[in-house]
Formats: sequence, structure tokens, C-alpha cells
Amino acid sequence: MEMLKLLRQSIDYVEQHLHLPIEIEDVARSAMTSKYHFQRMFHAVTGVTITQYVRNRRLTLAAHELAGTDCKVIDVALKYGYDSPAAFTKAFQRMHGVTPRAAKKMNVRLKAFPRISFQVQIKGETEMNYRIVEEMESTVFGKNVSIQNDAYKEIPLFVEDIWKNGIHDRINELVGRPAGSLLNGYHYDFNEDGSKRYLMGVELPNGQQVTDEFNILHVPSQTYAVFECREEIPDEVEIGLGILNIWKRIYSEWFPSTNFEQVEGPCIEKYYWVDDRYQNSICEVWIPVRKK
Repeated sequence: MEMLKLLRQSIDYVEQHLHLPIEIEDVARSAMTSKYHFQRMFHAVTGVTITQYVRNRRLTLAAHELAGTDCKVIDVALKYGYDSPAAFTKAFQRMHGVTPRAAKKMNVRLKAFPRISFQVQIKGETEMNYRIVEEMESTVFGKNVSIQNDAYKEIPLFVEDIWKNGIHDRINELVGRPAGSLLNGYHYDFNEDGSKRYLMGVELPNGQQVTDEFNILHVPSQTYAVFECREEIPDEVEIGLGILNIWKRIYSEWFPSTNFEQVEGPCIEKYYWVDDRYQNSICEVWIPVRKK
């Protein structure tokens, strides 16, 4: 569980520097990993981005200093990295529901975002089947969506929508696949605030063109760690929901116990029907990796 120890070191670093400028590269370095892998790992394990964590902790400590005191708002704002009282007030009110000036009064309800701690948990989970694959570059096309907050909620809604509005089978038709064939999902354009883009589509045959109604994505040649799960799917629009548990286990169990780290590039979800009744499917998660 060396990775959990390193994650605890990163939290120690953040807590010691909350009143100083914090660069994500330095936090990742304290965990002895790359910035890119650290951001993906931290978000998957904790449910918040490292940027959100730093902001929430600073605003929590700021509220502690202001509550029931005569501290100057400008002094607290500057201490926790805000260049102006206006920016501090906006962020403070978004989290606590009251202004910093109001927080100085007695009997005002405030929120606290506690320090994160990482504990080793022994679980009775099944084994994780994976393989390491070298994949050639490709170009894919399909329909994408911007994921702003919770991918576990937003993606299933997007998938359901393209099933219902006919886009799913329109994509299959353009490449000569039978109606109802499963598309792949591509996670890309990862940002520090946790947002990203998600495309449902398939590989575009060489030389084939598609209209502007579809999005194009280049997938570079990379090494992938591939994880498999099998799901009994009673309703076709729910395909992919069962894969969410695999995503969580990859970051909370597999990465911390191996010598691999994630590298930049699209992550892929590949889906396959395994019978002609469209009830049983194989779901695979492909994550670009390298050895540390």
C-alpha cells in the first residue's frame, strides 16, 4: 500500500502550505508521481480534484479564523491566496452560504471540509482481470459531451439520450455496423477542475469522411492497462453503469498496488455483446499507462 502512504504525504504537503502558493506539480512531487497521474488518482480516490480540495480546505480555515472574531476580511483573504476581497467573498459565500463579514457574527452556520485521511481497507472483492496491451494509433468519430461535475451521473444520461434520439444507430450505420451494436466511450481533454469530454463512437475507417454533425478524435499509439468486467444488462440503455465499480477499483486498488502510473491520452471504455439476445456484454476499461 505504498501509494496510500504517498497520498498521505501529499495531504501533509497541502496542509503545511495552505497559507502559501501551492502548485499541483509540487503536490504530485511529494507523492513521487507525475502531475497527470496524481490528478487522476486523487480525483478517483477522493471524489474531488486536488484544486477543489485546496480551495475547500482554505475556505474552511478562513471560516475558523473569521467566526466570532474581529479579524479583517482582507487579511484573511490574502492569507489564503485571494488577491481581492471580492474574489474571496464570492468563493466564501459559494461554500458557506454567507459572506465573510456575516461569518464574523455569532451563531452563524458555517461548513467545514475536513482534512482527508487515507486508510487501508481489507475488502472481500473478487480478483481484477487485466492485461497490458500495445495499441496502434487510430481516428474515431461519434458524438461528445462536456462533463462538468459527476461523470457517474452525467455519462449514463448522455448515453441514454443518444440511444433514444437515434444518433447511436446513425453512427453504426455510417460504418456498416448492425443496429444495436455497442459503441465505445472515450474520456479526453482532462482539466484541472475535474471537467473533461466524453465521446461515444467507433473507429473511422481510413479514407472515410463524416459530416460536421459528428466529432473527430485522434487516439495516439500507446500502452494500455485493460480491465474486464462482465455484466448482465436487463435494459440496453443502462449499458455501462456496471463498469463504474471497475473504474473505482482501478484507482483505489490496482494503481496503489502496482508500479504503473497513468499517462496523458484518452481513456477508453469498450463494450461488446457476447450473445445474440443483447443481454450479456463484456465491458473493458483501457487506461494509458507506463511503468514508473
